[in-house]
Amino acid sequence: MASAEATVKRALRAATARLPELFAPGTRLVVGFSGGQDSSCLLHALSRSRMPLEVVAAHVDHALRPDSAEVAARVKQAAAAMGFGCEVRRVDVAAYRRGLPAWSVQQAARAARYQVLARVAQEHQAAAVLVAHTADDQAETVLLNLLRGSGLGGLAGMPLEEDLEPRRFGPPLAELGVLGQAEDAQTEDGPRKPHVRLARPLLRVSRATTLAYCAEAGLTVIEDASNQSRDFTRNRVRLDLLPTLERYNPSIREVLARTADLAAEDLAALEAVVDGVYTSVARTNPRGASRARSVRTDTVEVEFDLRLFQAQPRALQRRLLRRGLQTLLGDLVDVRAAPIEDALDVIRSARPASAYHLPHGVELCIGSETILLRLYGKARRPNRRNTRENEVPQL
Repeated sequence: MASAEATVKRALRAATARLPELFAPGTRLVVGFSGGQDSSCLLHALSRSRMPLEVVAAHVDHALRPDSAEVAARVKQAAAAMGFGCEVRRVDVAAYRRGLPAWSVQQAARAARYQVLARVAQEHQAAAVLVAHTADDQAETVLLNLLRGSGLGGLAGMPLEEDLEPRRFGPPLAELGVLGQAEDAQTEDGPRKPHVRLARPLLRVSRATTLAYCAEAGLTVIEDASNQSRDFTRNRVRLDLLPTLERYNPSIREVLARTADLAAEDLAALEAVVDGVYTSVARTNPRGASRARSVRTDTVEVEFDLRLFQAQPRALQRRLLRRGLQTLLGDLVDVRAAPIEDALDVIRSARPASAYHLPHGVELCIGSETILLRLYGKARRPNRRNTRENEVPQL
């Protein structure tokens, strides 16, 4: 049986083959470092690698526990023991979450963490942020998405590599008054920062392997007690659901991770089709800079050819509509499936001069030959259903 070290080295070589520009000699990378077994394994493996990389560890103190500052100091020492400097950033996740009452603690912590890691990478002009998600994390993510109700995107789980666009994870920390060391100095009218890439080189490595690696290397692992709390859904999936599923298939974690890989390949092929169709059925109408702070786009209207749109299968219609919303809103955070399906029903009926009010003040207006998505319509109240109207409001 291959040693844990050999397995991890093989995973890094595979990541290097798929993402050669991120692991080229002299590349600067930021590694999200919690001090746990997975990130300790990744950071130590990079320290033993023959690749001449510039690596900076970054630890995010979420300020959720009384001893979080002490833990952050221990994490910094652990990074130093491996020969790396460690940037420690403290962010008040509880204060951030107060501005997002519908969010869980874990969701708020994740959004804050990725924003801070992106900020550290930008400060160091790093090519990417590396995080130590494993095959077990992938299996948990797929199951969570299934439990919530998911399409192909949810089955695809987490990709090996993606763009780390902080706004995709939620409102910026600065907008909700959560500044501190995580402050984003960019002004509202200032230039946008370059995007940051996010990579997961251990995504096909099991958590058992990272634990064995740490034991073989004699690394001190800093345990997070919250990982054993059943207050969080992900932890219940990890501690209860996956062990139950293993009774039916002992390889369930590997099966779910492989399912995610296959779904991701199918999703990429489908998105390529959507790209081609979108250019033929849609056009954007710029009407000046956005007036909404949460929107980072100059486009306030997207127009579809009604006949061509209706000629597409519903699966493509769904993706075309979501692509139009993404063009208007900059992201699709908090746009749920129900209003998308209702809007498709309105389009199917094609009743002239009818409108449907989507979240975030987006109106869908049906004309004789076009479908118009536009900003600054009547925003749907959170406690009310989306509404249909027979008359299209005028701008």
